[in-house]
Amino acid sequence: MQMGIWLPVYGGWLRTRDQSSAPDVAACLAIAQQAEALGFDFLYASENLLNCVHGPRVSVVDAWSLISALSATTMRIGLCAAIKPGFRSPLLVARMIDTLTQIAGRRLAINIVCGWWQDEFELANVDWLDHAGRYDRADAFLRTLNRLFDPDMVKAVEDDVLDNEAFAAYGNRQNEAHELENAPRTFGFAAKVQPEIWVSGHSSRATALTGEWGDCLFLNGLPDAQLERHINEARQIATRWGRTISIAVNAFVIATETTEQALERRRKVVQGRNDETIAFFRNVMEASGAAAWADLTDEQMVDSNSGLDARLVGSFSDVRERITMLERMGVDKIVCQFDDPMRDVGPFMKNVVRPMQDRNASR
Repeated sequence: MQMGIWLPVYGGWLRTRDQSSAPDVAACLAIAQQAEALGFDFLYASENLLNCVHGPRVSVVDAWSLISALSATTMRIGLCAAIKPGFRSPLLVARMIDTLTQIAGRRLAINIVCGWWQDEFELANVDWLDHAGRYDRADAFLRTLNRLFDPDMVKAVEDDVLDNEAFAAYGNRQNEAHELENAPRTFGFAAKVQPEIWVSGHSSRATALTGEWGDCLFLNGLPDAQLERHINEARQIATRWGRTISIAVNAFVIATETTEQALERRRKVVQGRNDETIAFFRNVMEASGAAAWADLTDEQMVDSNSGLDARLVGSFSDVRERITMLERMGVDKIVCQFDDPMRDVGPFMKNVVRPMQDRNASR
């Protein structure tokens, strides 16, 4: 099980009346440094140009500016940032990844997010498509990105396996984009730079996209029965493509000395929810047609990605047991959100993650 931290690029994660809403770049950088020092496996930065937790009047930290800084200031921890197809071209993203991989000195990951906020698309002058159209665009994006980094093609060229005629034929088969037909087929990208691909979403299109192109399906917090169904379906589709994938789940973590303390913190969170903000985002989400947001209760919308449904709320012992259960269900990565990361990540690592690592090592 890999443990990661979702960087607070929107400010606090909770839609509550007393939650600090202003994002803080310095805090994100400090949390990243602390996470690496503590031994977390990865950092995740989501991409929204409008604040999807506290509303469009509040600022937001740009994910890729932040990842650029972290590429230069961290040494080992994994880095993953979201990309919305349509906001950046595949060639631009490939060049960004190529440069950032050289800065970071390690492989990066990108998370394909199709988007759900129409205002964001329209303000960015990006065509707003229906749900199917947004996934069609994501599919085309990944096909082009894969061609740019195609490791089989690159290796064949480097090994002189393909002569000029065969190489041209291979390129024509792989390249459906007319504007690239006469361009050099390698584009200066090495296969080792190809990023790990995550795909976010709960719809059948998200599952299919992950099975064909992705390395990891990233899910919101879900009730166990739904989570297991998504995991099984995604892995079956990947198997049909001759591939294997991992599963990441978002979780809002409240881990304390006792179960009672954690449940009391959770009760205060739910009791203090900001009904006005929740109502605003309910309307936005319903208009999007996104499966991930259908039929959420006000309680589930207190945090931004149904993280409380992952049930990492309780004593340190409770949370360890729950993580073990998620692992048995097929979850490979947990992307953790914390109310106060600088306060909470240290005790979480010391009292939850390290005892589990020691137990696994002893086995």
